[in-house]
Amino acid sequence: MKKSLIALLVATLPAAAFADVTIYGTLKGGIENVDNGTTKKTNVDDLGSRIGFKGSEDLGSGLKAIWQVETGFAIDGGHNGSATDGTYSGSSSGTFANRNSFVGLQSNLGTLRLGNISNYGDSDMGTVDVWQYNSNALGLGIFTRDNTRLKNSVRYDLPAVVPGLTASLQYGAKENKAVGTDDRETSVLGLGYENSGFFGKYSYTHESKVSIANDKHQLEVGYNANNLFVGLGYKQSKGDVSSTHLSALATKTQVAGIQQEIDAAAPLIGNNASLKSTEYALTAAYTLGAFTPKFTYAQGQDIKAGSYKLDNTGYKQFVLGVDYALSKRTTIGAQYGQIKLEDNAAALVNNGEDKIKAFGVNMVHSF
Repeated sequence: MKKSLIALLVATLPAAAFADVTIYGTLKGGIENVDNGTTKKTNVDDLGSRIGFKGSEDLGSGLKAIWQVETGFAIDGGHNGSATDGTYSGSSSGTFANRNSFVGLQSNLGTLRLGNISNYGDSDMGTVDVWQYNSNALGLGIFTRDNTRLKNSVRYDLPAVVPGLTASLQYGAKENKAVGTDDRETSVLGLGYENSGFFGKYSYTHESKVSIANDKHQLEVGYNANNLFVGLGYKQSKGDVSSTHLSALATKTQVAGIQQEIDAAAPLIGNNASLKSTEYALTAAYTLGAFTPKFTYAQGQDIKAGSYKLDNTGYKQFVLGVDYALSKRTTIGAQYGQIKLEDNAAALVNNGEDKIKAFGVNMVHSF
């Protein structure tokens, strides 16, 4: 009897200890065949798997303490980016709490959090990017490149005083004060409204200057109801090379090289000339039973430097695919995509090759 009682107490202890903790996550894996014109390869990839723990505590008088710890990991055994052994993963893997992680307070006055927190684009936008992928040719990684998390940040979300209305302010500190660092102070404003399936969302991001400050605007509008999704995105960025669409296609070394070329052209375009890039994206999807066929088209216009246009620095892109829902929590999908780079963009970021083509299949399970 004593042993049975002890066993019962031990068995019930975890449930009591973790009664206010929710465990959640997503497992994403796929196979991608990518051809950039120079190299053609097939990858078995993680596509952004994660696990998270979150909870809250009632502090009384309508006030709650909230917290979340989320970590990305690679189910393919790879790394974040290219590694010396050739393995690859899309997850920000290898560090605990490397994704959306915070501690904060919540009441009828709003929500205040601090930590490594998703910006408004990452938490509330990116609706036009309906794909699972590693290669940018298979999704809108170029267009949504600024939808990310801010380390060392504080975010305040206004309460839902109007149904469907969202608004947030976020500040990310520049903690590395060393000369030459590319660390920046970052401020983000987010606004959104949803009603009867229609939605409109906007974010503005300001990044303090390294040599030039970056200002980024992103707008998404559309309709998502009755099995139909249509989304239109608009993006305008102004700043150094890191703010443009070229940065999403280039390595860090290539970005630095492009910036050096821009700086060398200062006698023509002026010192510290801001680069302006404008992009558009359109996505449509329709669910028929368990099937969801979908299509995306995106375009980046030629970059402008001051009052000069840098000819043939734009891109065009399309992705076509279909998802099949095996259950409410498990989906498989397949897609084909292509990025067409204009001549100067191809020379700067893809060894002169003007096309990046890819085909991928994937599986996603959420818990």
